Amino acid sequence: MKGQANCNNQKIDLASIKDPSVFHTKLPNYTLKSILLRIVTNSMVAIMVMQIMHFVAQPQPHIPNPGLYQYLSLIFFFNALAESIILTDYILEYFYPVPYKIKTRFILGSISAIVFIVIIINLLFTIHSEYQNIPKNTFYLGVTFGLMFSFLLSIGLTVSRITEKWVASQKEIEVMKQEKLKMDYNLLQDKLNPHFLFNNLSVLKSLIMYDTDTAIKFTENFTDVYRYVLKSKDKKTVPLKKELEFTQSYIALHKERVGEGFIPQINIEEEYLSREIIPLTLQLLVENAIKHNITGKKSPLTLTITILDNYLIVSNNLQPKESSYSTYTGLNTLTQSYKLLTQQNVIIEQSMDDFTVKIPLL
Repeated sequence: MKGQANCNNQKIDLASIKDPSVFHTKLPNYTLKSILLRIVTNSMVAIMVMQIMHFVAQPQPHIPNPGLYQYLSLIFFFNALAESIILTDYILEYFYPVPYKIKTRFILGSISAIVFIVIIINLLFTIHSEYQNIPKNTFYLGVTFGLMFSFLLSIGLTVSRITEKWVASQKEIEVMKQEKLKMDYNLLQDKLNPHFLFNNLSVLKSLIMYDTDTAIKFTENFTDVYRYVLKSKDKKTVPLKKELEFTQSYIALHKERVGEGFIPQINIEEEYLSREIIPLTLQLLVENAIKHNITGKKSPLTLTITILDNYLIVSNNLQPKESSYSTYTGLNTLTQSYKLLTQQNVIIEQSMDDFTVKIPLL
């Protein structure tokens, strides 16, 4: 079958729009909260490093126990080191924004980190002359801690910027997808199938000539259909009751054209009428069924609209037209539209005898 789907007793999930990543990093800034958080974190790291270095240096009688002045000095220099690296990151971002020239960015970041470490160590040993004779292993341990701190901070900042821009690009892509989907759906609403308009104008012309009363009723249904399209054009959802009223007018137009070759059956309990669906959902499914199947008095097309397990179910018997062809644009757009509003999928099923679409009620 070419018209509605190509499957056999299986569920089809057409198209998918995934939610953008919710992961979000926060780059350092110069708000009071951010500055205080950095000072506390860097100070804790400095105290930890001082404790480890003192532990490694023992027992060395010529190495005094660190006092408050030594702790404050190391805390100051660790914070100065961190702020220097953060400032450098902002400067590099201006000249080498990620993700462009990322290799150059990493090299310059690493070089600047080493330069800052050298400056900090020289300043520390200049201020605290008593540490000039500390054991080599303690000295190297302090340098290692400083380098690790610098490299991790520098690399972390760069990775955070890459992540931020990736998340932003994903969100931008998602917005573009939604805008395109909205345009596609508006296009479906605008056209309402030109053949449908042409056919019904032809029917109306014949009715005016031979059956004035029926022509008046036909015109009312025709007016109701296009009035609903105009009113619902900018709405995301509409009550099921309104959609059903519109669908009955829409079906009446087709019934006037194909007569007993089309048998619609609507069985909706009143408790579901306040639930919401996307505008023109039923119109698209009814049109899809009529477009791709034979509608004849001897082999009528039967279409049922019911509700089961919070799904609006539209089903028709299969008797495909030989010349029927479909690009699935309507069903794809409808499926993607519902994915933006609910976690429940539109379900499309086809067997040898029936074609069924299940729409989640909102």
